[in-house]
Amino acid sequence: MSSMSQLKEEQNFVRFFFLNLKVSPKITRRFFDGIFPPPKLAQTINSSVPAIINLYQRKRINAVQLEILRSVPGTIWSPFHPKIPPGTKATSSMDFDLTLMISLLRNIGGLVKPLQGWDQLPNTSDTSQAAHLATLKWYRNQLAHTTVSSMDSNEFTDKWAFVEKALTSLNKGQRPYEITEILNYDIDGDQAKLLANAELKQLKKEYMDCEKEKEQIESYLSYYRDGNIPTNIAEANATMVDTWIKDDESFYETKRSKLVYEKVKACSCILVTSKSGSGKTATIRHIAIKLQQKGYEIVPIESPRDIIKFNTNTQQVFLIDDVLGKYDLSPTLLEKWERLNEKLITCFETKLGSSKILCTLRLHIVSQERFQNASTILNKVVFNLEHDSNILSKDEKQKILLKHLSRNNLEKKVSANEVEIMCESNYAFPLLCKLVSNDDDRFQKRIAFFKQPLSLLNEELTKMRLENKKLYCILVVCMLFNGSISRSIFDIDSDTYDEKVYKIMHTCGLNRNMSKKELEDSALSAIGSYFSKDSNNIWFIHDALEETIGCHFQTFNPRIMYSECDILFIRDRIRVVSNKHTDGSIDEHIVTCNTSYRFKIHIKILCFCYLLLLVGEGCRRGPDPIIPRLKTRNPEVPNFKKLNTRHPVIRKK
Repeated sequence: MSSMSQLKEEQNFVRFFFLNLKVSPKITRRFFDGIFPPPKLAQTINSSVPAIINLYQRKRINAVQLEILRSVPGTIWSPFHPKIPPGTKATSSMDFDLTLMISLLRNIGGLVKPLQGWDQLPNTSDTSQAAHLATLKWYRNQLAHTTVSSMDSNEFTDKWAFVEKALTSLNKGQRPYEITEILNYDIDGDQAKLLANAELKQLKKEYMDCEKEKEQIESYLSYYRDGNIPTNIAEANATMVDTWIKDDESFYETKRSKLVYEKVKACSCILVTSKSGSGKTATIRHIAIKLQQKGYEIVPIESPRDIIKFNTNTQQVFLIDDVLGKYDLSPTLLEKWERLNEKLITCFETKLGSSKILCTLRLHIVSQERFQNASTILNKVVFNLEHDSNILSKDEKQKILLKHLSRNNLEKKVSANEVEIMCESNYAFPLLCKLVSNDDDRFQKRIAFFKQPLSLLNEELTKMRLENKKLYCILVVCMLFNGSISRSIFDIDSDTYDEKVYKIMHTCGLNRNMSKKELEDSALSAIGSYFSKDSNNIWFIHDALEETIGCHFQTFNPRIMYSECDILFIRDRIRVVSNKHTDGSIDEHIVTCNTSYRFKIHIKILCFCYLLLLVGEGCRRGPDPIIPRLKTRNPEVPNFKKLNTRHPVIRKK
């Protein structure tokens, strides 16, 4: 290659480099300011703080970019983030780099994902704004990792045309004047020195950003070493507790809740038990909130090891629901508590009176002999809300009902006689009060709802399946994800569970091309009537709703139900009955299927048997379980190498 030809190729590279370094961020910023007008930037950020924190936790934006967003005047952030030091320079979109702007546009800007996705170079046929942004992102990343410094004329012409087309489209169809400037640069003269200095300045900025991010990480590690709960976990806990505090506004203190509180003050661990819907969870959360007002830190946990892991030198109250299983006693969970029992006792003896464990467990599990004979801290103090001495009085029921109704100003719309009739119900009374007060249709049918709640819920779901398919679909999706879904599954760039979600959408009669955002909107429309939410997750108000929806969807499409549900759902919730079984002894929340369904699900059950062997639970189940009764003349043995290794039980092993 001649020296002149080599020089030309080096000049091509330099021009293309500066097209991406100087012009792409500038044009993207103009487009960004059109989507997020600067006067409303702080308002936009405040409404999207959970999504932004989620981007940071997923490493989509770094610590420096997060600090730039936090420095925008008027933004409001969690108290768990360090305060912005006085004198910190205020920022605006002028301080946002290309990657930050594109990250915000793709996640909170409402843009439809390019045909090839955000992380691939789009086809020339894709002329969407999102595709043009993906083009700029692609070439910026290519240049950031390149090891060459030259570009032949053909390559230069093709790439230049592609980027120029994207920039022109994003600039409202006008070819940016900066493109002409770069084409006319005197690469060999004084302009070259100016460009080199600009590049050096950019490199220095990137280096300082890395140093700042390193300092931030060291600060978080120091905070953790000092005995504090990690910031991200403390922040998630605070968000959850905020939801509890809001729900606690409708909690009425009864004689039994006061008794529980007195016992909590005198011991380090209490287990509250009752049937489903009787107020176990609401009671321990109410007590935790009272303790928080006395200086305790509320720490929601999932296992006994979390207590040891997150134990600090401060006053803490640990909360765990369904501590040993939701539908049946889990030998694995009980063994964990037994193994760590001495450590837990030692831990709480040294902090006598300064930390508490509050947990719940359904009454039929507490009654089992295996739990009664266990040696754990859980057995020390057990409070049964449904013991004869703790049953809600008629007066307490009326006050609970009116407190729920008053939250939505409905108490004056109910007659004294109606209150009397509704308070005759003994089935999940606190839950029924909540469900009726948060939904207009249920409130209109309030008397019938208190008398036959399950029947009316099923009618409601049947009507919804025909008239509000989006809402029915998201209820089914949430049920199949064990009652809770991360809001990140609705993100444009999230595709981890898309195939499962699309299959449910198709089953419910929805178009696959429908935006996932529409499903999220449907979920948000059901906050209060079916769902609760925080910044990261959406979940059912109560397990009873999840159970009812599971039973309803199973009758609508058992094939999809069995193929898409969690395998633990089959273990805990499904029973095979003969066609002649009509004695009504099966629990109303258990999904039943007759013998004609056996062949459809036996392979999955065999997989489940294998999982049981892995986790050491054996095949000990309740009455009339599936496993002993599933027999076929020609059974197929599943290929365990093809099992979904992302399943939590398999992954743990």
